[in-house]
Amino acid sequence: MGRRIGLAFLALVITLLFGTTGLMVTEHLSLAQAFYFTVETITTVGYGDFEIKSDAGHVFIIILMIGGAGVMLYFAGLMMAFLIEGQLAGAYGRRKMNKKIEQLQDHIIVCGAGRVGKQVLYRLRKEGHPSVVIELREDLAQEFIEEGYLVIHNDATQDDVLKKAGIVRAKGLVTALPDDSLNVFVTLTAKGLNPNIQVVARMDRLESENKLLRAGADKVISPAILGGWRMAMSILKPISIDYIETVIQDHNIEMEIMELKVDQGSCLIGRTLTTSGIKQQTGAMILAIVRENRVISNPSAQEEILERDLLIVLGLRDQLRLLEKVAANHTKLKPVDFG
Repeated sequence: MGRRIGLAFLALVITLLFGTTGLMVTEHLSLAQAFYFTVETITTVGYGDFEIKSDAGHVFIIILMIGGAGVMLYFAGLMMAFLIEGQLAGAYGRRKMNKKIEQLQDHIIVCGAGRVGKQVLYRLRKEGHPSVVIELREDLAQEFIEEGYLVIHNDATQDDVLKKAGIVRAKGLVTALPDDSLNVFVTLTAKGLNPNIQVVARMDRLESENKLLRAGADKVISPAILGGWRMAMSILKPISIDYIETVIQDHNIEMEIMELKVDQGSCLIGRTLTTSGIKQQTGAMILAIVRENRVISNPSAQEEILERDLLIVLGLRDQLRLLEKVAANHTKLKPVDFG
């Protein structure tokens, strides 16, 4: 469509130049008069304020009326089609996107698609987790629509907007707006609409942390603090930081951290980390055990796994999927031979 409009516009410009030059030659009009009469002719307005006097002028005007009017009508038709199709496509696209959002369950809502929100969305996509972004700036909203994200172009502080994003069905919400007061307001609103939703909030000023926690945020993150820590560690312990970044960011390694809840009936209950065979048979490594709000870091090999424990596990993607399947399906691992 764009190429056709460009060619039609070029043809229109050539027609205007042709008509203006021809009238200046045949009727001896000034540049302004010739251009005006050319536009008047090809738009079929015909005010009658100019009179053609020569036979050559009459012949030229007939050619201009037939050819020029056709070019003008073609160009106008393309422009109308472009505008109408664009509006229809936009309306259809928004309707289709809204239907997809209405079907989401346990998704993540990201409020704000700026520098921080953008990285959150990219990570969620890499992990394959469904998400909806709410962004007020039209250019950012359009950018993420073109990248295939589900986007609501509106104000995230409004109740109706959060409801439209499926706040009641959502698993979590990340508020990464550039102003701490807006993040406090979004947190309050989100918790009011869904008290069980997990909220992670961005903060820029240290004094905002308590306000966000009182508003109901489950976790408050400062990009400045994290960035400063990372820069300091990159100076003090560059090899360790490079390794961690490689593990986390290298797509080829596919190393991940998983939270595995030990449910009732799991084959892992009552076994120690050694006798469970997790490390030996899946290759995954237990980093910590969260038990009744207590964190057991670097648990010993003789630590017993209890029902409702939350295992923090590190491993390759396939290793974690295997462990998850074993725990979920209550399938016993092979006994570990210590003989």
